[in-house]
Amino acid sequence: MEPTAYLQPAERITENSETEYTRSMRRQFPSFGIGCLIYSAFYAFCLYKNTSGITYPFFVIGTLCCFFFSMKKLGVPFKKDGVFYIAGITLLGISNCLTASLPILFMNKCGILLLSLILMLHTIYNDKAWNFPRYFTAVFQTIGSFFCCLISPFSDMVSYFDAQKQESPGKKSYFLPALIGIFIAIPLLFCMTLLLVGADAVFENMLFRLIDTLNILEVIKILVVITVVFFSSYALLAALCRKDIKEKTEEKAGFDPVIAIVFTSLLSILYLVFSMVQILYLFIGNMKLPENYTYARYAREGFFQLLTVCVINLLLVLICLYLFRESKPLRAILAIICGCTFIMIFSSALRMIMYIDSYALTFLRLFVLWALAVIFLLMAGVTVFIFYRRFPLFLYGLAVVGVCYIALSFSHPDYLIARYNLENGADYDYLSRLSADAAPAILDPSVNPYLVSVEDMLEKTSVDEDGHFIYPDYHNDLYWMKIYYREMEDHTGSMGIRDFNFSLYRAGKYVK
Repeated sequence: MEPTAYLQPAERITENSETEYTRSMRRQFPSFGIGCLIYSAFYAFCLYKNTSGITYPFFVIGTLCCFFFSMKKLGVPFKKDGVFYIAGITLLGISNCLTASLPILFMNKCGILLLSLILMLHTIYNDKAWNFPRYFTAVFQTIGSFFCCLISPFSDMVSYFDAQKQESPGKKSYFLPALIGIFIAIPLLFCMTLLLVGADAVFENMLFRLIDTLNILEVIKILVVITVVFFSSYALLAALCRKDIKEKTEEKAGFDPVIAIVFTSLLSILYLVFSMVQILYLFIGNMKLPENYTYARYAREGFFQLLTVCVINLLLVLICLYLFRESKPLRAILAIICGCTFIMIFSSALRMIMYIDSYALTFLRLFVLWALAVIFLLMAGVTVFIFYRRFPLFLYGLAVVGVCYIALSFSHPDYLIARYNLENGADYDYLSRLSADAAPAILDPSVNPYLVSVEDMLEKTSVDEDGHFIYPDYHNDLYWMKIYYREMEDHTGSMGIRDFNFSLYRAGKYVK
């Protein structure tokens, strides 16, 4: 019996880092190869030139089904606590077809990718004892293994047919020779076609008419997408099967806590002084400001700097907790830094609210307020972790960020921004550049106090022969509405079944 037979399948690693899962994947190459090919075609159907259509939720659900089907084929059991990740990924996929906001769409896709990676690691590894640094390194190790496995389809195919040949010496397989013939035929067909096109004008005309009819360029682009996704999906499965990441976290001695006590104590003194200034100047407002410096100006400055300090403090406390040995004085100092960070969060939020009150609301300003709320919740979890090290900080942080972001994603920020600005003095230029999410506010007379009706706005913003707007001076606030209206006309007029988006559909109701 082999020595590795005493190990569990997940731990059976040979000298060349080959696992039982890797061998199982190679033995079942036709299933995994054809499965990845079908998945890549499914990807192209759902997402090719379609970043926010109704097919996005189906793509996400289909991806999850393909992953768990692959895990079942490999003998990896399903973990019930993975439902949290599945719910988050599915909700973000649904959000993609409900919004037209580019920042939200971008962050949705980043969230889906990150949650998917964590779900895959959680499924294939025993990650109960993993912390923030462990997960961080695991994600990057998996990405590195992914690039190493990009040629796995070729190597696994060759190994599979070699094994088949050894098992059945008299049986001849035609698959590999046929595949080699196809690879030889592709460049030959291309070269010969070019020569024949130059040799006969009738053949050339017929070929180009065929190309125009079939739109060969689009076909080639789709085939490229399918090829890239095929190799990527197969390589990712192969990388997971390698199990390069050690499951058990080794307890390290850590650095001398005196080092951290020295620099954190100095920082805490600075933060205490700064926090006292915030309480006396900003929260209470009973101290004298510098000359030629108004209280409004003081309140509206520095929120981005404070946001940066809050993020740095969060990372600093985590670094001290994970890299240095436990120490009661260090815990006390870190608790003080956390308390000062809470004051900085309130200070930054108050400054931002005052700034919004004077200069209107934008997506960045709204996102800053959201980020401050998330940092507050994360720092509260870190404060608990300082005194209770068994607190599941990673899962808590993931839940906080996930739930808060999903709430932001489904809230349609552009609609909230448009509604707030229309009620409190609009920044017309900014409003005209909002996504279709804002249409129910901008093009609805019951919400927009500057709009009598869409028909009235169109009549008073006519266009001359050069495309310039013509409107009376007393109706100049309608100019930006016409720009927004035209943008909605362009974006809502060409939706099909694949790229149907509910936000664009709602906006289309206001466009005649």
